Amino acid sequence: MYAREVLWDLMWPGQIPPSPVTAVTVPGNRLTLEGHDLHIVESGHADSDDSAVLHVPDLGRVVAGDAICSGVHMYLAESADGDFGPWRQAVDTLAALKPRRIVARHQNRNLDDNAARLIAETRRYLDDAAAALAAHDTPADFFDAMLKRYPEHLGPTVLWVSARALYLAREGGGPVPNLIAARRL
Repeated sequence: MYAREVLWDLMWPGQIPPSPVTAVTVPGNRLTLEGHDLHIVESGHADSDDSAVLHVPDLGRVVAGDAICSGVHMYLAESADGDFGPWRQAVDTLAALKPRRIVARHQNRNLDDNAARLIAETRRYLDDAAAALAAHDTPADFFDAMLKRYPEHLGPTVLWVSARALYLAREGGGPVPNLIAARRL
């Protein structure tokens, strides 16, 4: 909900229709598609709370949603803890499934889907973001440090939104509500 207000509605005002979602629980968090068992695995917090991944064990594949990114800046705005511990736990949950391939929701299409690479890249990005947060006093300095570290990553707007939210969170309150309030000032 918040990401829409601070990012998408600003970028495309009035162009995105309301999108109410009615979710239905899948019995046992499992279903079958074309002879393959699909397991819905709750991974916890990634870029937002209550994330899940889809595991296809016989194919060694995980559809990772936003838990894993490939060659793009990660949306860190809802990770106010600053060390990204819950996101790291989500990555550990996914890694424990021992996938060979990962379908990342946000990805540079020129990169492969090798699970070991993607898991390592996601962990490294979180490590670097935590270090940059500790080393820099302003969102601009954090942003510049991450751009320097990841010059080929796609999505600098997402990085900027994340930087603003993380630094506003240092002033108290939730990072995303702070962004919304700052936008209205």
